[in-house]
Amino acid sequence: MTELKISSRCKRKDFEILLLNLSKETLEDFTYFEKITKTNLTKIITSEVNDTKKNRFFIYLENRLIGYSFLSKFSRKTKSHVCTYGVVIGDQWQGKGYGYQICKHMINVAWKKGFKKIWLTTYFDNKAAFRIYRKLGFDVEGIFVNEEKLHGKYRHVISMGLFKEQKNVKKTRQKIIKSLN
Repeated sequence: MTELKISSRCKRKDFEILLLNLSKETLEDFTYFEKITKTNLTKIITSEVNDTKKNRFFIYLENRLIGYSFLSKFSRKTKSHVCTYGVVIGDQWQGKGYGYQICKHMINVAWKKGFKKIWLTTYFDNKAAFRIYRKLGFDVEGIFVNEEKLHGKYRHVISMGLFKEQKNVKKTRQKIIKSLN
């Protein structure tokens, strides 16, 4: 597999090309940006680049931007030990292991930055992403039935978490569930 180059910066034009070329299906799985059009593209890119709570990762393959991902801090001080992340890989590079590679990189960066937990959500029908997250050690923390509605259809959302220190997490989760009964 060709080695990826991961950068915290990219040329604006590269980012525009990546975002404008994402398929409808990919955008529906990565709804973070909502709908991307030539009209709102500048606003989306400016907002992303200026967000100080994020660590951005632009993923290059042979000098071509193939993906974008980020780690984001929560605003609330009570969640300062937790980050969330998002990742999108351009359609023609999906299914080639690049998503897994960038996720591994982001996890390593999160731990180096002192985060203790990474939290994410994915749609229940985004099987490729779900498989990657499970392979990386993420556990399902919640299932939100009919959480979002897109094109008149409900979508279920899966919440997942990965802890830097896995010790006792499953036992703690089981204790909490048992105490609710």
